[in-house]
Amino acid sequence: MIARIGLVLSRISQRVVPDPFVLALFLTVLVLLAGGLNLWLGDAGTEDGVVATLWKGWLGGFSSLDGLSFALQMCLILVTGHALASSPPIQRFVKGIAVLPRTTAHAACLVAIVACVAGVIHWGLGAIVGALLAREIARAAAARGIRFHYPLLGGAAYTGLAVWHGGFSASAPLKVAEEGHFLADLVGTISTRLTIFSPLNLLITGTLLVVIPLFFAAMAPRREAELVPADPEKLGRLPTSEDTGGSGFLNKLQGSRWVGASIGLIGVGTLVVAAFRWDLGFDLNTVNVAFLWLGLVFHGRVRNYLVAITDGARGAGGIILQFPFYFAILGVMRSSGLITLISQAMSHGATTQTFPVLAFLSAGFVNLFVPSGGGQWAVQGEILLHTGSLLQVDPSTTVMAFAYGDAWTNMLQPFWALPLLGIMGLKARDIVGYTAVVFFAMLVLVPVLLLIMA
Repeated sequence: MIARIGLVLSRISQRVVPDPFVLALFLTVLVLLAGGLNLWLGDAGTEDGVVATLWKGWLGGFSSLDGLSFALQMCLILVTGHALASSPPIQRFVKGIAVLPRTTAHAACLVAIVACVAGVIHWGLGAIVGALLAREIARAAAARGIRFHYPLLGGAAYTGLAVWHGGFSASAPLKVAEEGHFLADLVGTISTRLTIFSPLNLLITGTLLVVIPLFFAAMAPRREAELVPADPEKLGRLPTSEDTGGSGFLNKLQGSRWVGASIGLIGVGTLVVAAFRWDLGFDLNTVNVAFLWLGLVFHGRVRNYLVAITDGARGAGGIILQFPFYFAILGVMRSSGLITLISQAMSHGATTQTFPVLAFLSAGFVNLFVPSGGGQWAVQGEILLHTGSLLQVDPSTTVMAFAYGDAWTNMLQPFWALPLLGIMGLKARDIVGYTAVVFFAMLVLVPVLLLIMA
């Protein structure tokens, strides 16, 4: 029943929800109109005129160094996670455990566990490694003459995006942990001890890590006739990064397994020493550097790592194009007074206890239109933090409530499933009916835990 509801929602979204960049343009126009109306009615901040105030706010946000640096950070998160997922050790691990499941329930549970754990470690890794495992499980099953329900495995592979924003590559918690981040004037620097490593996050993310695999095991069809095996002709493959050889001293260095691995180990060792000796901050920059060096260690050969990074960069086009627009939207909301207006409206309908749930729900709604967690934080973060301050809500709680909401509706928004679908040879409508079950489970579970813990 719930799977059918999810399938209906998927078909509706495919018909009425346009490309994310089109949505960014639509939101830009909408915010400009709303901001202009607010300036005109309130007669606030219009010394240069309504149009000039809006233009300065938009251009200032579009060209801000905060926005450009945040976009590059998100690109690095994506490509370093993709490169790590395609490394030989990860692929050997995937092939090694792919032969373990004997039933669809076992296979779906295993894929969900791996995808969720990988998503907590690094969302770019989680977005890929679950698909690799599901694909290899299907191939191993076919070789043994076993039939599994392949679309269910695809849904399980996508669940890393349900827990990623409580993990080590979480955009909003890591961003507010940076010195001088773009909302520092409002809340200062918020340590990850209060967000990612807080009791609230450990409980909610830990609970999801247990519940999600159990849900997928329970959804496994029991009758043989209901099973939908994989079509071998539709199984995609990640581009290989095997050494292509070449003569000359420099080519040998680039193709040497020990040179690349040694450089990566030196980088990792330097980070470890810095963390212990100089209290290295745990933020987006640290995470990016750490996974960059780890990827080089896992690939070994510098040439192979470059191929993997280049392949991962193909998926970064949306981030590069859309992030300046998200910060331009933020600039307009600041210059027009919309942030204050929206914050005051939200504070009237919430209390200190209920606001985290409201922040969760609002973040989930906005994520349907701004599918990038980092971009969404740029648009929505200041509103939520300002509202939370009016209600005397701990800003770390507001950040994490936003994070859960952003991850929650990923289970209906298949934007980040595109790489997974390409690897597995599936379509969004094949998996969203099953991920919709996770959506409904989180709709009940996360607000209850927020009310208990926040």
